[in-house]
Amino acid sequence: MPKFHHVSRLCAYLLIVAAMLLSIGTVHAAITEESGRRVALVIGNSVYKTLPSLPNPANDVEEVASTLRAAGFDVTIGVNVDRIGLEDTVRRFLRSTSNADAGLIYYSGHGIQVGGQNFIVPVDATLETPYDVETQTMPLDLILNHLKQNSRVQLIFLDACRNNPFNAQKFWMAEKLEPVGATRGLARIDSDLGSLIAFSTEPGQVALDGTGALSPYSESFIKRASEPNKEIRQVLTDVRRDVIAMTGGKQVPWENSSLTDSFYFIPAPPPPRVEPMQQVSVPEGAAATKLPIAPPHDETGSALLVTLNQLPKTGKLSFDGKPVEQGAKIPAAALTALTYDSSGVAAGTVGLIGYTVSDPYGQATQGVVAITVSADAGAKLAQLEQQKQVRLADADAYLKTLPRDVSATIGVGPVEAGLPAVPASAAEMTFKVAALPDKGTLRAGERVIGLGHVLEAADIPALSYEPQIGTENQPFALTLQAANDDLAPATITFKPALDACDTAAAAPLDLQGVTAGKLPNEIDPASALPACTEAVKAYPEVARFVYQLGRAQLANRDTKTAFATITKAMDAGHVRAIQHLSSMYEIGASVPRSSDKAAEIVQPAVTKSDPYALLSFGNALYFGRGVKADQARGLRLMLQAADLGHTYAMNALGYIFLNGIDIPADPERGIRFYKAGVERNDIYSLNSLALVYRFGKGAPQDLSKAVELFTRAAEGGQPYAPTNLGRMYRDGIGVAVDKAAAVKWLELGAERGDYWGALDRAKLAKDEGTDPENLAIAARYFALAMAVNRPGSGDPKNEALAEIKALPDAAKKKAEDTFITELTAQERKAIPKTKTLNDRLVQLAKATWLKRNPRFDLF
Repeated sequence: MPKFHHVSRLCAYLLIVAAMLLSIGTVHAAITEESGRRVALVIGNSVYKTLPSLPNPANDVEEVASTLRAAGFDVTIGVNVDRIGLEDTVRRFLRSTSNADAGLIYYSGHGIQVGGQNFIVPVDATLETPYDVETQTMPLDLILNHLKQNSRVQLIFLDACRNNPFNAQKFWMAEKLEPVGATRGLARIDSDLGSLIAFSTEPGQVALDGTGALSPYSESFIKRASEPNKEIRQVLTDVRRDVIAMTGGKQVPWENSSLTDSFYFIPAPPPPRVEPMQQVSVPEGAAATKLPIAPPHDETGSALLVTLNQLPKTGKLSFDGKPVEQGAKIPAAALTALTYDSSGVAAGTVGLIGYTVSDPYGQATQGVVAITVSADAGAKLAQLEQQKQVRLADADAYLKTLPRDVSATIGVGPVEAGLPAVPASAAEMTFKVAALPDKGTLRAGERVIGLGHVLEAADIPALSYEPQIGTENQPFALTLQAANDDLAPATITFKPALDACDTAAAAPLDLQGVTAGKLPNEIDPASALPACTEAVKAYPEVARFVYQLGRAQLANRDTKTAFATITKAMDAGHVRAIQHLSSMYEIGASVPRSSDKAAEIVQPAVTKSDPYALLSFGNALYFGRGVKADQARGLRLMLQAADLGHTYAMNALGYIFLNGIDIPADPERGIRFYKAGVERNDIYSLNSLALVYRFGKGAPQDLSKAVELFTRAAEGGQPYAPTNLGRMYRDGIGVAVDKAAAVKWLELGAERGDYWGALDRAKLAKDEGTDPENLAIAARYFALAMAVNRPGSGDPKNEALAEIKALPDAAKKKAEDTFITELTAQERKAIPKTKTLNDRLVQLAKATWLKRNPRFDLF
């Protein structure tokens, strides 16, 4: 029988055997693969200023944060944060939660329960008086409720159940003085659908710090959450078992879950990939030929194990110079280092290697290598080696083209890295992620990439990076290492940056924003308008830019256009735009003034926990403006706004408590809120606290302190502080009498729209005597006072009207001439006709004032 017929039948037989081996199939664990964004807030407070320090939380959360990053979470971390730092950290986290698949909170430190609610205690808290919880801590519910509205799954871990070492035993909670919960532990939290709440110990019990660098709970959590392919409920069962053992049964972790889907911190990736049927040739009579076997591939870079299920019946298979046996287990890297001794094996003989590749997740894939002994195999092997060297050279040359800086705009979704395609000659190469940004999310297409993951050639041009909010000016490195470690790695540097529109016109406390933002008086329309116009064109799907364009238009005094733009942003889903539109109805900016309409519009933003909306609607409820009064709910909403750092809410609460508005007066409580606003450099808090010291209401009079605070407020742009300061200089209260200074500050107050500043400046001029110039100045400022007087919040008696009537017509004519010089002919024609000179002066004062400044968004 011809030799080739024999070989042909043998090959056919071997291929059938190979098919039988492969028919075993791929074995892998059944899992639920998470997709989408994962965000986490991790806070650890150890070093307290007045409360007992805790040894472990700061260490705990650093390790927890690393564990969560490895699990694909974009982590916002706060370590030893004070109250203002806590606000900032929480707001940065809340801004990152939009449309997240999973949101996680891990808190380690002191906690307190009051009135059935749990509160995070920052490191500067004293908790000595009944007023301290509402101004020194943060309610956990505030964070959790926002998370519920913006993520599919919520996971809460609280290692904060230490003894409560607080001096006060009762604390104000809205309208009630609530007792502290039992001084042991935290209150139970019931989970909503899609939530899991885990405590380091049972509700009402105390967690232990342990004797090591980590608390028992955190130590076990870090260990168990890092184990691959373990569902979260199994993770927590294992944690409970560990902690009970570590504490001798003194601490029993507890959780409450209403999850409806499985969740894995480290979900199993796709099973290992191998070439199902490889054919290699070896030279006849060769002592030890390295087999050119294609290595298995695992996209996460996990350590793979190869089991040799079948060996060739002839020849000798070796690894590292030692024979291997059937059933041997070797690392995946060893598969490509196997050698075959064909001594004594006839040319044309075919042998099979059958193997299984397993990963740490319990998944396995089968592969087969057919080895053919050939007389001309040496030439083929040499050709393969030559091709490999070309591949390596091309891969090396490609890696040298990669180092570059990639600018990544924050808050617009994934930004393409724009890396070039791998050349076709090196297309079989793989690249390992040797260094990865520790903030933000790296993707290859839809796949989230982690440290150690392996990228194929096709993945690299598809790389994108979504920077974490708050990381502007923080460069992050991505280092790619070719599969051949002999090649020099390549580093791409991502540089997160704010869009110019965010820099110019972002709104304060905007939980859909990406930065701290600017107050209205801080916006420069010359830069904000073009920046936001361009941003809307570049990112039409980002509603934030539409809203910020509306803010820029308001700053440019284009109120009608701004109203339409802000309405468009609201319709596109921007929450702050809802409140802003409501405020325009509240003050009558380009639309009829309507408290009813304002209250109706703002309510959807309240359900989304927007701080400005919480204050607006809380105020409306408290005072019954545009809606039926509900003081208790109104107070709670304003307190929620203050919890998020909204200083306007602090001012509103300070005013209510200081003056006893529909509630028993509590000056100390009111002053606490004013001081909280001052700590955040709020110009309205500065003015309000200055008034306390000026008149000694609720605190001892301190005129020098009043002057200092009024000055800071006035220099910061507060509209009423200049008048208050001008009066002190006019009357020599706390300072020497200084008419020039009084004129300066009263005129500034008048220009900012303060009725009383305009009135007092006019009186100052009138008191100078009958000099025509002084009387003309008096006429101008009395007219301006009348023009800016606001019913309900100004002077109901309109004292300025009586004053202007008493002035001689000559002074009023002179004032009229001064106003007219500020207006164009067209502007003068637009002024409504009036019956009296007094009315005409008011219309002229209003027209010139509006032309010079007014920004409806400042009031």
